[in-house]
Amino acid sequence: MLYPVYVHVGDANHAHGVTIPDLPGCFSAADDWQDLPGAIQEAVEVYFEDEVQAIPTPSELTNLMLDPQYQDGVWMLAEIDLERVRSRSVRLNIS
Repeated sequence: MLYPVYVHVGDANHAHGVTIPDLPGCFSAADDWQDLPGAIQEAVEVYFEDEVQAIPTPSELTNLMLDPQYQDGVWMLAEIDLERVRSRSVRLNIS
C-alpha cells in the first residue's frame, strides 16, 4: 500500500530523514535515496512490533501538503508491504 512520507533532505554530512505522518513517532533515515524504501519498510515493521493496533489507511497527500510542519522537505509515496508488518511467528503449544 502506498503511504505518503515526508523526507527531510540530507547533505554530505547528514542522512535523509523520513517521517511517516500516518504513524506518529515512526521515522527512519538513510544516507542514499535508493536506501530509503528499505529503511521505511523496516521502520514500519518495528513500529508495529509487539503492538496490537489497527494499521491506518494512508492519508491524502494533498491534505498533508498543506500542513505547515511539512514545508522544508519533499514528499514521496512509499510502498509498504503490510503483509510483512503482521507476519511474525506465534508459539503454539498443543497437548
